[in-house]
Amino acid sequence: MKRTASVVAGLAVAVTAPVVAVAPATAATVKVVKVKDFDFKPSTVRIGRGGIVEWRFRDRPAPHNVTSRGAKRFKSSPSQQSGKYRVKFRRSGTYRYVCTIHPNMRGKVVVG
Repeated sequence: MKRTASVVAGLAVAVTAPVVAVAPATAATVKVVKVKDFDFKPSTVRIGRGGIVEWRFRDRPAPHNVTSRGAKRFKSSPSQQSGKYRVKFRRSGTYRYVCTIHPNMRGKVVVG
């Protein structure tokens, strides 16, 4: 970049092009939970408010689902063998969920 100097009222002043810092546009954070081998991997996800959790069903031919427990509700289709399911979490708290087909499959989302 070319710099030029000029004298203003007896002071030397360097003139350069201004530098502007622009933060990149922020998209919602997406955390992935794999539904595979009769397990949620990872079983606990931590995410900020406004973040998204995406469950990816990869356990063919076994069907699974994602069903919340407690007052904060969300639910995927009754049974999925493939595909994905997403939830955007707008409020802080702990969201517990299970696969109702295989109740030993449990997980939680911690939003803070």
